Amino acid sequence: MTQKKAAAGQIPAIVELLQVDSTNNYALSRIREGLAYHGMGIFAHEQLAGKGQRGKKWLSLPDQNIYLSLIIGPNPLILTDLFVLSALVAVETRKFLAEKVPGNWFIKWPNDIYFQDRKAVGMLIENIINGQNWKWAVAGIGVNVNQDRFPEDLKRAVSLKMISGENYDCLVLATELAGRIFNALAALKSDVERSVRENLEEYNAHLFMKDEEINFEENEAVRTGRVLEVTREGQLVVQTEKRNYFDFGEIKWIV
Repeated sequence: MTQKKAAAGQIPAIVELLQVDSTNNYALSRIREGLAYHGMGIFAHEQLAGKGQRGKKWLSLPDQNIYLSLIIGPNPLILTDLFVLSALVAVETRKFLAEKVPGNWFIKWPNDIYFQDRKAVGMLIENIINGQNWKWAVAGIGVNVNQDRFPEDLKRAVSLKMISGENYDCLVLATELAGRIFNALAALKSDVERSVRENLEEYNAHLFMKDEEINFEENEAVRTGRVLEVTREGQLVVQTEKRNYFDFGEIKWIV
């Protein structure tokens, strides 16, 4: 394990691991052991048991992709702002990738990043909450970077290399992305309401399938509706015969 300390006035400090079961697990263990601080990033060259939403595994190949977890002290956000943090991480990740590889980048609710209609980034944010006190958040970010072949069940995945034809240094990209996210968090603390409003506007401006018809499954029934927006609380608003407000996990997109 090596730790790349940030220069004075810069964040984050990156803990670099050759191999780990999950960067989120490692970050959570640092918190439990009292060794964590806001601004710490965990980067692994190989992740053996990466975690995704709903208990899914995140497929990883050594030295091909970004496996990154950021340890965040969420203050001044409060427990009702869980989605605010998720949206901020998604917005900054999308902007970062769009600058590196220009093109049509979108945020698929709640926080996957798509290039056109193909998934390039998966995220999982895990929180440590004590009563009503939101103590820590760990933002796990997996980015397909140099991998150019995926199994059949992930045939809609895409990587930066597949888009641009170039190879990238995953550690360098991860360090830049982490710095961008922590800088956005610092800006949020200086003016919470303005930052939250601007982030939500940016999120909805690049919402995947916004103003388009989608098929989705709700309670085992297939329905069709038009995607309108995502609320500050993280609900997806879909217009059918009425405006519907869905929490994550209540519906399943049918691609």
